[in-house]
Amino acid sequence: MPPLAPSVDSAFSGSQPAAPRQAWWQMAALACLLWAWMSTVANGNLDSQFDMLENYAWSQSFRWGTHKHPPLFAWVVGAWFAVFPQTDWAYRLLSYANVWVALAGVAALGRRLGLGTLAQWGALLLLWSFPYTTLAGKFNANSQLLPLWPWTAALLLASWRASGWRGGCASVLLGLLAAACMLGKYYSGVFLAGLLAPVFLHPQGRRWLLTPRPWLALAVFALALWPHLDWVAQHGWATLAYAADQNGGQTVWRHVLRFALSPLLYWLPAWLALCLAHAAAGRREAGGWRSAAVRAAWQSWRPQGWGDTLFWLAFAPWALTLGFGVAGVAELSIPWAIPIGYAFSLLWLRNLRALDAAALNTALARLQRAWWPALAVALALALGVAAFRALTGQADYYRPSREAAQAIVQDWQARHPGQPLHWAGGEWAENAMLAFYAQPHLHTVPGLPDSLPARLTWPGPWQSLNGLLLCPLGPLSQAPQPAAVPATQCVAQAQAWLAARGQPAAPRVLTAQRHGWAFPRAMPFAYAVFDVPAATPAP
Repeated sequence: MPPLAPSVDSAFSGSQPAAPRQAWWQMAALACLLWAWMSTVANGNLDSQFDMLENYAWSQSFRWGTHKHPPLFAWVVGAWFAVFPQTDWAYRLLSYANVWVALAGVAALGRRLGLGTLAQWGALLLLWSFPYTTLAGKFNANSQLLPLWPWTAALLLASWRASGWRGGCASVLLGLLAAACMLGKYYSGVFLAGLLAPVFLHPQGRRWLLTPRPWLALAVFALALWPHLDWVAQHGWATLAYAADQNGGQTVWRHVLRFALSPLLYWLPAWLALCLAHAAAGRREAGGWRSAAVRAAWQSWRPQGWGDTLFWLAFAPWALTLGFGVAGVAELSIPWAIPIGYAFSLLWLRNLRALDAAALNTALARLQRAWWPALAVALALALGVAAFRALTGQADYYRPSREAAQAIVQDWQARHPGQPLHWAGGEWAENAMLAFYAQPHLHTVPGLPDSLPARLTWPGPWQSLNGLLLCPLGPLSQAPQPAAVPATQCVAQAQAWLAARGQPAAPRVLTAQRHGWAFPRAMPFAYAVFDVPAATPAP
């Protein structure tokens, strides 16, 4: 049977590098736990764009779609917080549990490619790249793809090689994972399209097409995706309309350039460390160490023939996305690059072993000795970032989301005894802080409760239930009086809507701030709260 990647299965069978001294999954798990803690400490809050609160708002009820994104990451968030408490630390733990599953997928893919112990090193090396460390702390549609893509690629290879009931099971799982990719983010269509390159360019892939297995996978994919497509069709194609709105219809060259450089920008620490260590460990040639480093850097990205499965897995998502950007089909966003590098480290390791296997073995041994010191440096940097943000008074760090949410819900209960609060609208998705930090089953809707996004998020009987509209006003030196409430878009919209309904439009302004040694400055934040009492008694 021909190998899936040239020069992998046989040429270096006698020069396998030693496995990590500790089990790779233990090293990765400890690193992920440490990164979860560092991300919590350095950020002070979840994220400045409120993506993670948005996920939680969507997770409050099981639905096959949202007004913006496919629903998978909301399902994951809902399942996670059915077990764990609603805290920032638990949310960061989800983010880095996602990373660990992603690394397990990379290791599984490496084994399927016949890379031996290099599969473990490929997984660990990704923990020196930004998508799997600093950027992974924000759990959203992009980071959700980190585990889905490598596991799907691994199942593709399993479906290729297996036969009988094993091949059937692998094909069913391939279809399910491919559907999960699309339910995570439509951008996964680029990844799935990229899988066609190794299928058509490798003889084993072409033979696979002549079996029932790919068609079984395709049928499972369609069946698994059908409920979402049906939901989208029944709700005015809202999710697809949002995706289409993100495309500018023209080529934005600065975005194309940034995305073109993303493999270096996002994976530079891991790639540079490996290439420099390999050059330092190799034989000195004419031109010296610098020449060896340049040669290693160049060799690390090269394909080994047209049928190089590993190269196409690594290269296709980046190349296809770049092509769409150049053609003006999509206005590229650099966070889209977060999941594309799942096979980069495997490609580097495979190629550098072909260049000089002994030097690679020495390089990996040196990198392992640097593993825990590097994490100690990252820890020091995280503490430094937290101290800098605290001392300079950065608003995102000081934003009192938990304190404000609890104060607002307690104020409602004090003013309306015996009248439970059922829903919250207003500033999306910061208004989800009420549900996450103070009242877990509080329905959260975007903007006004009768808007289309709100009805798609929660089509409940809001008219007969007590609710409120929340408009954050930001940091203030002192709390404003109601007559002096800043005329933000949220405030103006809430007041106009309430006035049209004949309800009081004057907000109640509450303030909150963070306390403790990690927050040395006094920085109060103000919040405008508009009561929306039930129009009729709840049934």
